[in-house]
Amino acid sequence: MSVETEKYCTVLIHYEKGVPPTSEELAKKLENKKESIKAEALEELCLLMINGESYPKLLMTIIRFVVTCNDHRVKKLLTIYWEIVDKCKENGDLKEEMILVCNALRNDLMHANEYVCGSTLRLLCKMKYYRILEPLKEAVLRNLGHRHSYVRRNAVMCVFSIVKSFGVEVLPEAPEDIEQLLLVEGDLSTKRNAFLMLLNCDQERAIKYVLSLQDQVSSMGDIFQLSVLELVRKVCRSTSVNKGRFLRIVFDLASSSSSAVSYDCASSLVSLSSSPVAIHQAAQAYVTLLTEQSDNNVKLIVLDRLRDVQKHHKQVMEGMVMDIFRALSCPSLDVRKKVMDICLGSLVSQRNIKDVVSLLKKEVIKTQSYEASNTEGNLEYRRLLIRALHACTGQYPDQAQSVMFLLMEFLTEGDQSTATEVVMFLRELIANYPDMRMSILQRLAESVGDVPQSRVLRGCLWLFGEYCEDKVLIESVIEGILSALRPLPLLVEESSAKEKKQDNADKSKEPAKAPKITTKTVVLADGTYGTQNVYEGGEGEDEAGEKDKPEAKKTAFRTLLLGGDFLLSAMVGVSLTKLCMKIPNISTAVKNEVLLVIVNLFKLVKNHSCGGEKSDSAVRLAQCLRALAAGSGTQFADSQLAAAKLVSSDWSNNMGRSQLAKVLELATQNSEWALGQEEEVVEKSVPPDECIVFRQLRERKGGGGTSAGMDDDEDFSAARGASVAGQAAADGRLFAERLAKVQQMTGLADPVYVEAFLQVHSFDLVLELLVVNRTNETLQNVLVELSTQGDLKLVDRPIAVTLAAGQQMTVHASIKVASTETGIIFGYVTYEKKSAADKECSVLNELHVDILDYIERSWIGELAFRTMWSEFEWENKVNINTSITEVGTFLEHIMRNTNMSIVGRSYKKGSEAKSQKKGKLSAEDVKEMLEQAVGIKKLIDTSSFVAVNLYAKSIFGEDALANISIEKLPDGKLTGSCRIRSRTQGIALSLGDRITIVQRGVQGPGGKQK
Repeated sequence: MSVETEKYCTVLIHYEKGVPPTSEELAKKLENKKESIKAEALEELCLLMINGESYPKLLMTIIRFVVTCNDHRVKKLLTIYWEIVDKCKENGDLKEEMILVCNALRNDLMHANEYVCGSTLRLLCKMKYYRILEPLKEAVLRNLGHRHSYVRRNAVMCVFSIVKSFGVEVLPEAPEDIEQLLLVEGDLSTKRNAFLMLLNCDQERAIKYVLSLQDQVSSMGDIFQLSVLELVRKVCRSTSVNKGRFLRIVFDLASSSSSAVSYDCASSLVSLSSSPVAIHQAAQAYVTLLTEQSDNNVKLIVLDRLRDVQKHHKQVMEGMVMDIFRALSCPSLDVRKKVMDICLGSLVSQRNIKDVVSLLKKEVIKTQSYEASNTEGNLEYRRLLIRALHACTGQYPDQAQSVMFLLMEFLTEGDQSTATEVVMFLRELIANYPDMRMSILQRLAESVGDVPQSRVLRGCLWLFGEYCEDKVLIESVIEGILSALRPLPLLVEESSAKEKKQDNADKSKEPAKAPKITTKTVVLADGTYGTQNVYEGGEGEDEAGEKDKPEAKKTAFRTLLLGGDFLLSAMVGVSLTKLCMKIPNISTAVKNEVLLVIVNLFKLVKNHSCGGEKSDSAVRLAQCLRALAAGSGTQFADSQLAAAKLVSSDWSNNMGRSQLAKVLELATQNSEWALGQEEEVVEKSVPPDECIVFRQLRERKGGGGTSAGMDDDEDFSAARGASVAGQAAADGRLFAERLAKVQQMTGLADPVYVEAFLQVHSFDLVLELLVVNRTNETLQNVLVELSTQGDLKLVDRPIAVTLAAGQQMTVHASIKVASTETGIIFGYVTYEKKSAADKECSVLNELHVDILDYIERSWIGELAFRTMWSEFEWENKVNINTSITEVGTFLEHIMRNTNMSIVGRSYKKGSEAKSQKKGKLSAEDVKEMLEQAVGIKKLIDTSSFVAVNLYAKSIFGEDALANISIEKLPDGKLTGSCRIRSRTQGIALSLGDRITIVQRGVQGPGGKQK
């Protein structure tokens, strides 16, 4: 048989063999009468043979001197030796010594000690030589009735192995014997093994046995129940005769105390039935596992299964939302994120929104506790909860009132992301629900002075200027802003506190100056003149006076303005101006104070080292002053008056609200959780002349039909319509892809020609090396020596081979990848010729690992992108130098060659539908992205300058951010830069190198640049 010509071994043990001993040395030890010395010699012999050494002469020595030993350690080592020793000659015939080995094995099978007997049976399970097993069949079958369960258990598996390898014809009586054993067996492991044997070799007997014990299956052990479930899945796919009775068994087992059985039952129910009762039972089993299992990996797996159930059975899952939310008690952020992804969206409805919001509020309150504040990931979890509340209450305003004041407490926190999430939430409520505006804006006016984040303050100020309509509210908001800025004017301190202390210390060393009296002329209350004596003390009294002087109140708002925040200064001026223009009869004192603030801010911006009269903020503040002064009746030139009227009309036409409505609509479309919306189902197009196949009408002959023996993978292929022609076309495409990735490592004129194909399996690389002997003589010990550069680790090195003239052979090497960094594989190939005394070698070309294999297209929101951009330290800037002359073409080219998508645009559904998340983006995918990004597409078509934010994620969880700024010059060339940021240096440098390489031209169909 062909299987006997293959070398078969299941043992692999590493051993530093050093200088291996000779056969004579080992034979001397094996012939020793002491059993301990024999055991040591046999152990050393096994380790040497496993690691490539060959000792064919020692087989007869072991048969003569070791087989007769009764020591258990020697017996155990002998089972390893019988497995690894060469049993055939070079021509494939069985060695004559194997007759004696068969006799020794037969004696061990009939041994009085159950351990020896069981170990021998385990050895025979691994034996793939029928000529050795044939004389042992009778002894194996006899052990099915052994008194000890250990022997019976291994005897069943031995029978199963023989039947599986060589067919049931070699043991025709085996199924009946196993069935009889199954009926009387009391040991659970033996019963499980016997049932597995019937399941794979005689399915009808297995079905008959299970149906006879239908009511008792739930009381049997978990390992037997798992085997029954395997039978149920196989049988129900091939026939529906007993499907109802089998599903009843699965229903009974779904509530098993064993987590493995419960999980398997749930998977079986989902795959075999679409009944709401069955799906509910499966979902309930999954939820029980989710809440009871402590392992986070188990929780993540169960959540993936629940996500699959949710896609197809939304109505069943809707009632289990609150049960799934119980998994939020897990501290893992990944688990919590997946729980949110499942529960929020299509499962949230009017019936359960109140309970969902109440639970999320409790979780938010928990994050404020002292214990939670010291927990890792607490801030990220709080942001997640705020986004969840935002998604829930955005479409159910009746729930928003109970949440908004709780969330407004986070506006004064130091975490910018959390505060920004809250202000975005409040912005949506104010824009969409006018009834809530008064209360929200009033509360914001009270707390505006305590907000420490500039971005949050700008959002609040814009809301004040755009949505405050009531006179009392406007006056309250203006007073709140002014009180946060007082005392006026705003003055930039000349020196820091440390410099003042240093100056005071220096002055203390100098002698104090004497006080002096000066006489000044002053105007008295009645308008007459008078004189006043002014006493000017020394420095000591001046310092005492400064100490007694109370310090000015410093709010976070005031500190930001004095620190040179130009955007915030402009926003303060615009908001105050809008508010004043909405009240025609505003008091003069308030208006003057507003003018003082704006003039003060204009002066700060003008005198700042980074500002000036022509800076954007200074121009904006000047517009505010002009608009306020024109409204007060101040005389202006016609041009100045027209400009003031233009600004006033622009700020009063509510264009900002309409633009905000478009922004909110776009944000809803690209939201993480779109409430009440079901996921899009991928439409499958079938040609009109395609044949319709009814599986129920297909011919079945017993249990051996094609459809009856269909396993999961074949069933999935059949469901996709994988025909013979389609498979051939797929194989052709696969071959073309492999051929395109093959790289030549040596020249065709070299004695040894080597070409490599690098295959990526997530964290592992498999390097296939085709080695060809190009000479007319035999080359011995042809060895490819490899080394790596970067975060690559060589795990398995290629083996040495001997090549005849013109012969070729494929060897493999395994490489472990640690991070997303451009790696290089290099080395040389050595070989020996009979005519040459020394080894010869050829240097291999370098093989670069493509970073694109580790980059996955992913989605991120704009706020999260900005937060990461400010936090990440590593930045790599690449200047644009390309022959491409169109902005859109260049952007598509970069996106396709880096797998990066546009920030703020959700492509999750499309990527999952096309199953291309981990593949390279096609040109059609990139064009679809840009078509959906209407604003960017319009900018590309109408402007000569485009700035786009891109995002991708590596399989190692590393985030890659990119900002591409492109400008088209008058001569048609493109210029600009691409800035890449990441948390680690490797991915930033690797992506930069990738962009530098691919930016010079558009790649053609063959992968070569034009």
